[in-house]
Order: sequence, then structure tokens, then C-alpha cells
Amino acid sequence: MKTLHVKKSVALCLMALWPALQAVAQAPVELAQSVLYHNATLLNPATEQLVQDGWLLVKEGRILQMGQQQANTKLPEASKTVDIKDQYLMPGLIDVHLHLTAGPHRAEMQDGKPVISVKGHSELTRYHAISTLATGVTTAFSPAGEPEANAEYVAQQQAGNWPGPKLKYAGFVFEPTPVLGGSVYPKDEASWRAEIARQKQLGVHYIKLYAGLSKGEVALGVRLAKEAGLKTLAHLDSVSWQYAADLGIDMLTHALPTSAELLTGDTKQAYLLERKNPYDSRYLYRWFDYVDYDSEPMQKLFSTLARQQTRVDLTLVANELFYFGRDLNSLYPEENMWVFHPENRSRWRAFFAALSYDWSKEDFAAAQRQMPKVKQLLKRLYDAGVPLAIGTDLSASGPFYLRELLLTQQAGLTHWQVLKLATSGGAEHLGLTDYGQLKTGYVADFIVLDANPLKDLNALNTVHTVVQQGKAWSVDELKAQLASLSNLKL
Repeated sequence: MKTLHVKKSVALCLMALWPALQAVAQAPVELAQSVLYHNATLLNPATEQLVQDGWLLVKEGRILQMGQQQANTKLPEASKTVDIKDQYLMPGLIDVHLHLTAGPHRAEMQDGKPVISVKGHSELTRYHAISTLATGVTTAFSPAGEPEANAEYVAQQQAGNWPGPKLKYAGFVFEPTPVLGGSVYPKDEASWRAEIARQKQLGVHYIKLYAGLSKGEVALGVRLAKEAGLKTLAHLDSVSWQYAADLGIDMLTHALPTSAELLTGDTKQAYLLERKNPYDSRYLYRWFDYVDYDSEPMQKLFSTLARQQTRVDLTLVANELFYFGRDLNSLYPEENMWVFHPENRSRWRAFFAALSYDWSKEDFAAAQRQMPKVKQLLKRLYDAGVPLAIGTDLSASGPFYLRELLLTQQAGLTHWQVLKLATSGGAEHLGLTDYGQLKTGYVADFIVLDANPLKDLNALNTVHTVVQQGKAWSVDELKAQLASLSNLKL
């Protein structure tokens, strides 16, 4: 009886205290992780909307509510409020061509022969992830790399151990030229199937087909990837974009569709003669000298890519880096290269210069004259309705991402259109249905800037706060973290 009496007393006490216990338990849960960002000028490129006196309520990594502050209207309650002070807030940037886990290009010996290596290092990856996040890139796609290294990065980033962009990725490229940490080349269909299965197990989203493959190998790769439930992307050369599009390729990359099959008449024959020397890199600009965008092959290509909604990232910066290979300091001053780890910083210019080691001054001048034609390719694709997105082709985004935006603008797009490609366009490119916009229910990825990028895209250099999945980072704080990762020796 005594035990029963005690139980009844405890029960009565709990009943009496229940309303207070509910208030204590529920209130912190409701407000614990909520942050109200207010007094902001909201820029949403997906809808081309600018909202002054805007606010966002963020909770559990998502935008819970958003709106425009009205006179005599109370803002939502939150556990923390952040006054943006009339500055600009827009979605985080998305880099759809970031080789985040790659190391610097260098030569290594394998079986007594020198081969190119792009093998990376986890600390190198961490550095570039932090520097990329610090420049406002909150999401990225690695179109090629060691699948094990990419899988490690994703696990560490998602666990909160390594600050950096959210990452989707492809694995080793399928390519006959051996690249340590970069390529594989299976010898038969069974080996192709086994390698695709291995990469899938390591979390790749795409199979990457590369420039040295034959038509038959490109077709094999597309077919086997589809069988495995994976998508395909390709960096092609002699095999034309049209051929790959007809196979149903999902994504094409680089403004280098340098197949003779896309040329006509005498220009096609002249180009084929020039391509007989496999070591002559002048084709990187000569194709643009020959191509006629109004020709039947190019018009057919534009139509096919638009009809099939084949996704394309052109990395215009890559063309510019080739064409200005001996004059990169003017485009990328050393003070902007903090985004690279010192090991990369000392080598990247030499790598691009090496690609044009035998070019004369006249070659460089001729190449640089083709940049307007390269930009015109982007505008033709955009006007045709081909889905585009912004990529850099480097291991850190930073100044290369901004340069890609500026080149895209120079191609004839408006500021809104460029910023849309950089945000919601990138999300669509990667199949991320709740990223890339300031919208209720979407992932809380956004950046805060001092200046207005609708007036000048260089305003992206004024990013001072990056919010990724609801977690806010000061750019100064991220830069401070880089110091401890600067002494790595590879």
C-alpha cells in the first residue's frame, strides 16, 4: 500500500506541473535553432525579384519563412536575430565544374616511364574547400577525380568536420592516356562494367567519358552507365557533341566541341590536316576560326541539345587560360591566389603555359582573337534553350568563378541571367530541387554582400558572410582557418 501511495503522489505532482513542463520543453525546441535575418535587400535570380526590407527565418537548415517587413507589422520570433543593415542577400553560388580533390599537375614515374599525376591529398582538399566556401560557393560538382577521395570529402563535410561546399561527383575519367589519380582505361566490356560498378559503390553520380575515347567506346560507356543507373558526362574532342547527344549523353563540358564533324567544306579538310599532329595544341583556337554557327551541323547540334535538354557547362575561363597562357598575371594577380594552397599556387600558371609551349606570339594573338567566337558559342546555346550552368575547371573557385561570370555577361547575358545560371541554374544542372533559390522550404544556402551584383558582378568580391545549410560562416573566420593548412608539403 505504501508503494501505491508513493506512485499516486508522484503522478499527482506530475499532473500539477504538466503545463509548466510543457512550456519548458516545447519553447526551446520551437526557437532553439531559429535565426531571423532581417533588414536585407533580397536578390532572387530565379524569379528576378529584388525585395527591400526583406527577412528570412531559418531553422534546421532550411528557410522556414520569408517576407518583406511592413510598417507596424511584427517580425517572426526567433532565438537569434541578425540585422543585415540594408546589405544584399542572395542564394549561395554553385560551381558545376570544380576538381576539389585534385592535386597539382606534376610528372611521376610509373613502370620506369614519366606520367602525369593529379593525385591529391586530404589536407589540400580541405584547404580548397574552405577557400571556395569563403568566396560564396556553397554547392559544387566534381566532374572527375578519385572516387575514394571524393567519398571521403563528402563524408567529412556532411559530418560537419570539414567546412566546404556540398559536393556531388563523378569518378576517374575513362581515357586511354594514363593520369595518376585521374583516369582508368578498361580493356574490355566486362572490365568497363566492373569499373562502373566500383565507382557507383563509391557514390559517384556520373560516369565521365574523355577526349581520347573512340566512338565505340563513348557508346559503350553511355550504355553501361545507363544499365548501372548512372548518368554520363563527356569532355570530347574528335568524337562530336552531336554523336554523343544522339546517344543520349546527359552532360557535356568545356567550350571545346572541337570535332571536325561539326565543320563543313574546305574548312573541315583544312582542320583535319592540322590535326594530324597529335601534339599540336593549336586546335584549341583553330576550330573556332573555322566554325560557322549558322551551318547545318551546328544548327542541328543546337536543336538537338535544346530538345533533349542536354546540360552544358562551358568553362570559358579554360579557353582564356589557354589563349593567355603566358600573360596570366594580368588576369589573375597573385594577391587573388590565396584561394589556392601554396603547393598549387606555385604551379598552376606553369601548367597552362606548358600546353602552348611551342606557340609563337602570332599564335597567341590569333588565339586571343577567337575569344569573342567562344563567347558567341555560349550565347547561341543560351538563345537556343540549351540549359547552361557555371563552372571553373580548377580546384578552387574564387577569382575563376567570378571571371566565368564576367565572361558570360560579356557573351550578352544580363546580370539577372548570369546570376540565375550561378544559382538556380546550377541547382537544376545537378538535379537539386530545393537549392539555388530564396524560397520557403528550400535549403538555407545564401551569401551576404556589401555591394549590389546587379550593378556590377565584381560585387561578389564583397561577400562577408556565407550561410550553408543554416550554418553561418564569417569569411574572415574561414580565411583564418586556412593558415593552419598552408604548410602542407606534397
